[in-house]
Amino acid sequence: MPKKGTRAQLLVSDDKKICKAIHQYSKGKISNENMDVLMEIGHGCMVTKNYIYQRYGGIKSLGKLYPGYTIEAEVKAAGFREKIGLPSVYFSAAMDRALGDIRIMWAQVKSGINEAASKNERFSPEDRHYIRFVVKISGCFENILNRKPVSVPNEIKPKYEVILKELGDESEQRAKTLNAYICRQTRKRLRKQHTDNETYFAIKMRGYRYGELDGEHGIFLATKVNRKRMFIPLTDTNVYDRTLDIKLNPKKKTIEIIVPLFVNIRQHDDYTNEIGISLGLWNMITTSTGYVYGSEFGKMQSEISEYILKEMRQNGKIKTSNTKKYIAYKAKMDAALKNYVNMEINKMLEKEKPKVVYMAKLPRNPGMAMKGTGDTYFLRMWKKGFVTERIKWKCQDNGIRVTEVIGKEISTDCSVCGQKGYIEGERFKCLACDFEENKKINAARNALNRGKTGKQLNRQYLQHKDEKIVKEHPEN
Repeated sequence: MPKKGTRAQLLVSDDKKICKAIHQYSKGKISNENMDVLMEIGHGCMVTKNYIYQRYGGIKSLGKLYPGYTIEAEVKAAGFREKIGLPSVYFSAAMDRALGDIRIMWAQVKSGINEAASKNERFSPEDRHYIRFVVKISGCFENILNRKPVSVPNEIKPKYEVILKELGDESEQRAKTLNAYICRQTRKRLRKQHTDNETYFAIKMRGYRYGELDGEHGIFLATKVNRKRMFIPLTDTNVYDRTLDIKLNPKKKTIEIIVPLFVNIRQHDDYTNEIGISLGLWNMITTSTGYVYGSEFGKMQSEISEYILKEMRQNGKIKTSNTKKYIAYKAKMDAALKNYVNMEINKMLEKEKPKVVYMAKLPRNPGMAMKGTGDTYFLRMWKKGFVTERIKWKCQDNGIRVTEVIGKEISTDCSVCGQKGYIEGERFKCLACDFEENKKINAARNALNRGKTGKQLNRQYLQHKDEKIVKEHPEN
C-alpha cells in the first residue's frame, strides 16, 4: 500500500505485472519564481512534442519509429534542443512521450483497418488474411502506404507467396486492390497530433533527486540553469528512481508527481468460478448467479444529472457567481459515485470469486433515453463506460480474465433453450419453454453461455464469421 500522501491508480498491465501510478503532492504553495521556471520548462516540452508530432507523425516516418534511434540522431543533428534551450532530461523525456503517442496512433490505425476488413462482407477470408498479414509486417505496411513495391524479409517471404497464391492472384491485381483499400482506410484514421498542454511533462532520472532542505523532505528538480536545481517540499517521504511525470497547477501554486510503479498481480487460489454479468443504468451489475451489485447506481446518477440540469435551466447556463460552488459540489458527487462503483466491484469479486468474467459488448444506441428522469443518454453512457473500465482494471489487478462476448440480442434470447423471448417490464419470458426470469439475470446467463460456447469478440469468432460469409456469398 502507498504511504500517506500518495494515491495509487491502475494504468496498464501485462500477464505478470501491473503498472500503478503513485501520486505525490507538493507541500504548501510553490513560489511564483519557481512556478514560472516550471511553466517555462512545460512550455518547452510542449513545443518539443509538437515538433516530433509534426515531423515524424506521417507515413514517410513510419519506418523510423522502431526502435527510434534514427529519429533521435536526426533531432540531435538538427540542434533543436539547443534552439529552445531545454535541458536534456526534459527534452529526451518529451521526445520519448511524443514518439510513444505516435506509435499508439499507428497501432490504432492498424487495428481499425483489420476491424473494417473483418466487417466488410465483400472480402473473402483470403482477402482478410492478406490484409492482416501486410498490416502486421511493418516494412510491408510502410511500402504500401508510400506506393512502393511490397517487400518482405527473406525469412517470411515463402509465407507471403503462399498468401498471394491463396488469393489466386497471379497478376497481383487483387493485391493492388487490397493495397489501395489499406491506403484509404489509413487516410480515414490517420490524424495530425498536437498538444496545447504545457502543465504536464516528464523528467528523466538524472534530472532530479530526493533529499532534505531545512528539515523538509522533498525533491530537487533540474532547471534551465546549469547545475542549479529547485527544491519542492513533498507531503510524503517516499523515494523513487524512474522517469517521473510532473503536473503543474499554476493557479493553486502546487505540483503533482506521477510515478509509474510495476507490482505483481494478485493471485487468488480460491477464485475458480466463471460468471456472466449484465451492466445496467440503474442496477449497476447483475450476475449470472442472480446477485445485484450497485443498486444505488441509478439513483446517484440521477442526482448528479438533476443537479446539472437544474443549474443549466437558470438562464440557459450556469451562473458565473455559482461557478466555483457548482464545480466543487459536482466534483464531490462524482467522487462519491466513483467510490461507490469501486466498492461494489470489489464486493462482487470477493463474493463471486471469478477466474473468468464474461460481459457483453453492446453497440451504442443514441435513440435510447431515460424518459421522465430529467437525464441524458450520453451522460449515463459516460458513467456506464467508467464502470466497464473499472471492472476491467480491477479484474486485471486480481488476475481475473475478462472476455467480451457478442451482445446482439443478448437480452431477448432465452438463456435456457436459446429461443427468442420477450421482455415485459423487468421480466423476461420465453414462450418456447415457459422460462421466466429477471431480464438482467437472463442477459447475464446468456453472457456466460456465449462465453463458454466461443461466441467471443476474438479472432476465432471472426474466422467463423468469415466462413459463414463465404457460404452466403460464394460470388466473392
